[in-house]
Amino acid sequence: MTEAATQRADVRGIPIAYEVHGEGSPILLIHGWSADRRYLMADLEPVFDGHPGWQRTYFDLPGHGATPAPEWLGTQEQMLSVVRGFIDSTLPPGPFAVAGNSYGGFLTLALVRSIPDRLRGAGLLVPDVPAPDGTRDTPEPVTLIEDRSIFGDLADDEAWIPEALVVHERRMLEEIRAHDMPGYRSADDGFLARLDANYLLTGDAGRPGPPFDRPSVILTGRQDATVGFRSAWALTEEFPRATYAVLDMAGHHLGRIERPRAFRSLFADWLERMEVTARDAQVQTPSS
Repeated sequence: MTEAATQRADVRGIPIAYEVHGEGSPILLIHGWSADRRYLMADLEPVFDGHPGWQRTYFDLPGHGATPAPEWLGTQEQMLSVVRGFIDSTLPPGPFAVAGNSYGGFLTLALVRSIPDRLRGAGLLVPDVPAPDGTRDTPEPVTLIEDRSIFGDLADDEAWIPEALVVHERRMLEEIRAHDMPGYRSADDGFLARLDANYLLTGDAGRPGPPFDRPSVILTGRQDATVGFRSAWALTEEFPRATYAVLDMAGHHLGRIERPRAFRSLFADWLERMEVTARDAQVQTPSS
């Protein structure tokens, strides 16, 4: 994974940390709750190695990673407004693609519902899609392949890891330590508690919209006890051009940690479908 300089974008007085990788069609990548951009880069940059025609923008949401959260920020409507402000100030004009993981998938769905005409496609990666009452339809936690011996050196704040993994492998623990724990350890817990108290979107962005007829992908883990998988499948009519997958032997860490080859293949397929759609549009558009 290549290094890129951290930049700052001022959005409503918030210095949002971000970095840009590559050149080409713009794509915005949104990380999940209490984490930061580093783990999502580790998940996705290996896929983009085979699809270099994308300009990838990764950023830290307020209260996450290197981006502070102001006292006035405390609702999802405000968070969505900040994300849209970041898009307007950082991405080039015109259409772009967006993909989000977990809470980032929640925000990606909100963007699909609020600015669909700007989007080339959408990726919902183990998305959080709570019911209108805030509940989540989740399966019971399960460990399919257990090996507690690999967790003999856990730090206090890593005690949750064995129960979160559907399959126990030392490689998975090391991946979490390398790319996820730094973000978790830098999160603003006070801000997250404030935002969690106002988690649901109340406007149009929180309700199903017209069919989104652009290439999409919705990836879920069959054993995901954090957000579940059934609510994502309920988006069928809203995403008529989505490839859906619910992957066995995967929970909420679907990606480079759980089922990495299947995850990367399906994400790459989404990129290819957007690339083919763009080429077809160019062919059908008469030259001036």
